[in-house]
Amino acid sequence: MNCDLLSTLTGHKDRVWSVKWRHCGKILASCSSDKDIRLWKQLQNKDDWACEFVLSEGHQRTIRNIDWSADGDYLAACSFDATTSIWENKSGKWECSTNLEGHENEIKCVSWSPSGKLLATCGRDKTVWIWEKTEESEFECVSVITGHSQDVKRVKWHPKEPFMVSCSYDNTIRFIKETNDDWSYYLTLDSHESTVWAVDFNKSGDRLVSCSDDKTVRIWKAQDDRWTCISTLSGYHNRPIYDVSWSLNDNLIASSAGDNSIVIYRETQPDFFEVVTRKEKTHTCDVNSISWNPVESNLLASCGDDGIVKIWNIK
Repeated sequence: MNCDLLSTLTGHKDRVWSVKWRHCGKILASCSSDKDIRLWKQLQNKDDWACEFVLSEGHQRTIRNIDWSADGDYLAACSFDATTSIWENKSGKWECSTNLEGHENEIKCVSWSPSGKLLATCGRDKTVWIWEKTEESEFECVSVITGHSQDVKRVKWHPKEPFMVSCSYDNTIRFIKETNDDWSYYLTLDSHESTVWAVDFNKSGDRLVSCSDDKTVRIWKAQDDRWTCISTLSGYHNRPIYDVSWSLNDNLIASSAGDNSIVIYRETQPDFFEVVTRKEKTHTCDVNSISWNPVESNLLASCGDDGIVKIWNIK
């Protein structure tokens, strides 16, 4: 399996922290320390991409993470300025319809629930907030969840069930669900030996992948009411692993790290994963985020400290 560079997207003026595909697979969003969000659109020639919109003036500091609602009508962005902006597509243009405030300091991640009615945010203040969409463009905080002892790096909703997971600088992964009209932690996974940077579910939601400062990728499987680590993949990155992404259409997992490489894993036997390709020198420094295209399963987007967004053809 090869990892070939398909397109290089330039325009950001500082490091790019996150890339996320819209559900149609034709638009890619990226966010940066330059305080801008860029929306890249695929042209008629599938190898060509152009910046269609630059969403600016929504934040005063670095935009750390972005996420699309399932219907693609909303884009949420969170920032080191302690706010979350909600961008809405109105008559073909993107407008910032609201800013959510409440976190004490830097917000590290934002995640929409599959229904689009709930939004989760997490940050340096060690909390996870859950926001409910009450009316058009209006949100209300329905829960502030505490339990992590350090920065919360990522939150991710389950693709089908009403629960989510968070991961933290405290080396743990925690599961969150609603019980008796309140949200709380109910399960903790503590196998990683250092900061857990990212998590992602597979399409069906019965498995979870995580990555860490301990330079490992771990695969977790739902078994009754527990999640068990069924595979630990190590020795493929020599610096902290910052992101993982599980493809929707193929059983592939991608990881990216501070060693400027991207690694692709495939399940070759039930619960057995092996590396099928490792691409070095993908950016000129840390690879901060990766994202599989939800429609064209061979396309993978990445971004890095070099301020560049790249699209790769995995074949």
